[in-house]
Amino acid sequence: MHMHSTIKKLAQSTWKSFEQAMHVGDIARERRRLTFSVFIWSFLILSVLSITMLWLGDKLNASGMVVTRFLAGAQAPVTSQYGYPAAAREQITVVMYDQEFLNSNGSAWPISYQDHADWLLRLAGDPAARPKAILLDISFGQDRVDATLPILKQALCTVQNEYKVPVFLAALPSAKDGKLAVRSGLAAAGESACFTLVGVDYVADPLDGLAWGYQLTRHRTEAGWQPGPADAPAQPSYRSAAMAMAQDVAKIELGEETVPMALVWGNNSAPQNERPDRLKSCTPGERQLYKLIPGVLRQVWESAPAQPLCPYHRTLSMAQLGQLSEQELAPYLAGRYVMVGANIPGYNDFVDSPIHRLLPGVYLHAMALDNFLTYKDGYKLSAEWTIPPSLALLLPGALTIFAVLLVHLAWTLMLHKFFRTTRFHRWRRQRLRSALSRRMSMHAIAVLAWIVRLTLQSIAAMAMIAFLQHFFRIGMLPVVELIGMTLLAEGLGYMSKLRIFIFGEEVRVRPVLSSQV
Repeated sequence: MHMHSTIKKLAQSTWKSFEQAMHVGDIARERRRLTFSVFIWSFLILSVLSITMLWLGDKLNASGMVVTRFLAGAQAPVTSQYGYPAAAREQITVVMYDQEFLNSNGSAWPISYQDHADWLLRLAGDPAARPKAILLDISFGQDRVDATLPILKQALCTVQNEYKVPVFLAALPSAKDGKLAVRSGLAAAGESACFTLVGVDYVADPLDGLAWGYQLTRHRTEAGWQPGPADAPAQPSYRSAAMAMAQDVAKIELGEETVPMALVWGNNSAPQNERPDRLKSCTPGERQLYKLIPGVLRQVWESAPAQPLCPYHRTLSMAQLGQLSEQELAPYLAGRYVMVGANIPGYNDFVDSPIHRLLPGVYLHAMALDNFLTYKDGYKLSAEWTIPPSLALLLPGALTIFAVLLVHLAWTLMLHKFFRTTRFHRWRRQRLRSALSRRMSMHAIAVLAWIVRLTLQSIAAMAMIAFLQHFFRIGMLPVVELIGMTLLAEGLGYMSKLRIFIFGEEVRVRPVLSSQV
């Protein structure tokens, strides 16, 4: 009998807390303090509602709504400036075939295989400035008439087998068997390997076209190419450039692959004196506290930079390999991962970065390798919301909703405490009875308060995202989507609508909080 009474009291107390939680979003009518049980109920209700909305968005192919991509674009520079370590940045150098190179050599694109061979040997020939590994993000996939092809083949073998510098060569899958392939005559069956073929294709975000993720491996099925390792040994598959270099050269054990990498782009560009001509006027990427202010507000006074942001990694023009001395080149090449790409007019190999916007595609692989060197097997995961959420998203998701709700409640309590003062009500009555100009000033102050609240909440949200990305294997898009959906649920008055849905009418209970949340 006693146990039955205890269970009944517990059920009544729980139901009362649930009813009171339904009024957390009411306009300033509550006069009692917020209890722990009511807060927990509010947190649980908001969590279920937010994650359900995200799950439904996935089912409707709308999980990446424009608002979440906008928030992610504003967040990316903050995480890049304050949450991404720069230690691995010094291990990577990008070398570019560009207009400066063509002009200095009187060449046209594509250059001959002989030229490729000469510059490759120049890149790796000096023992005091020998790279750790080389990626050639130049796909030699199409046959063309050039009698110097054997010279390029010999140069590749010299670099890998004599200089002991691993060479990774960009390739595309063959339409015939799905295997990565290069043009005939560059690799023959039975010969010792002179390079490792790697995939360099770029899968852009389907909504905004930005490079939020990076494919690690891909395999071919009846439905086409899919992300992830092959399901059977005979199934065509291949590794990405950054993954192959991380595994084969850096010897990083990446563990079992479940989803693609959620790519974290760096912002704080490496200092460099000998920049190529096209980057001599670029804007250095560096920490700037004002970037914590939401982008929609910064646009009021901030104009777009006159010059593009400098790349995160040190960059040389291939022309500089013939202009700089071996001593000057050593800090860029010795013991570095050297990524060779092209930025030639008409050569359409670009990637859209959320930090730098359009960049030559080789920077995508450089940034992905940087992520591997930085996070090792803890690289960020490009996971999606499900019901129930995956373990990778459950804890950071709960912390995100908890922080949003806590900041919102704290702000509301602070404002309500101020607005309930006698001095404020006296000032408000005077303004309402005064001339139009004074009434307008009162409304201007209200707008300013709204802007301050938006700014503080946005800063808190950005700090939370940077914190979660630093300590958890969570990508930016999932947590930004969750914050956006949580704020949307609050903005739509989720508690009031849910209360009406459950009870059918306003339920009169003792209020718990003196403001609108």
